[in-house]
Amino acid sequence: MVFSFSQRKALSIIPHITGALSVIGSLSILYDILKDRSRKLHRPYYRILLGMSFFDVFASASLGMSTLPIPKGTEGVYGAMGTTRTCAAQGFFIQLMLVSPFYNLMLAWYYLLLGKNKPLSEEAIASKYEKYMHAFAMIPVLFAVMGLPLTLYNSADLWCWIAAYPPTCKNKDGTHGPDWPCERGENAWLFRWIIFFGPLWFVIIAITIIMIMLTRDVRREEKQAIAIQQQTRLRRPSFEMVEDVRREQHMQNSIPPRAQSARLERSKQMFHQAVFYVGVFYITYVFATLNRLAQLIGGDSVYAFMLLHSFLTPMQGFLNALVYRHGPCVA
Repeated sequence: MVFSFSQRKALSIIPHITGALSVIGSLSILYDILKDRSRKLHRPYYRILLGMSFFDVFASASLGMSTLPIPKGTEGVYGAMGTTRTCAAQGFFIQLMLVSPFYNLMLAWYYLLLGKNKPLSEEAIASKYEKYMHAFAMIPVLFAVMGLPLTLYNSADLWCWIAAYPPTCKNKDGTHGPDWPCERGENAWLFRWIIFFGPLWFVIIAITIIMIMLTRDVRREEKQAIAIQQQTRLRRPSFEMVEDVRREQHMQNSIPPRAQSARLERSKQMFHQAVFYVGVFYITYVFATLNRLAQLIGGDSVYAFMLLHSFLTPMQGFLNALVYRHGPCVA
């Protein structure tokens, strides 16, 4: 589909704004953590956020460049002023934005470890799991490096990313034929799904499962707290009811009703905070996936998907900052 000049101009300008907001948001998180680093960097929660925000700065800055690094004279692209090298550099840093979803998965796992029926302390999480969390989050760095020798980073309409060059070297479904040789980005359509959208949706599914588990744990605590409170209010509870209360208290490590209520309230706040972070993740990537999927299946871009992609994808750092500033940390 050929877009009008005004449509192409809008697609080029929007990421400049949203990308800048995202850089500011990510930098604000980094500043807030580092200015109080003697206290905050002792906690895994802040170290995970530090890694996430660090990579968000580079990805958001690259997305905010929009079409500027695309080689000058590229057909159908507004504002292209770059070269092949600037395009490859932008594509590399944009590919690094996959680190943030991986850190988001680790953040969800962190919330689960804190909120499960037998929660771990932050010290236990730091000693047993945190090094694996950071190592797992670095896997997308290898994917980004892989794209350089394979010359995968070329003009992808909105910015430089994984794409074939010239665009005419691919069929309508994105595959390549013998009559259309590619100078760069051979089989780019396949690598998009192998090193980006495939891992991305693995993370989406994993986070969804963790959120279901966290929801189940919070509801279980809520039911147990209500049961204990109801039984303690009865003037003459039966022997069986007293035994139920004792059993529930034993399951909760003999936590008294007042402490149980406080723990339940903290669990609910922690659950809501986790939902907000995961919500940012969904908002950022759902339309990006729909846009690239539409291009793969139909061979043409849908302008509504392109517009939402250009607006929402560079916004992750800004939205994360809103969640971070939403209230006191309960994790």
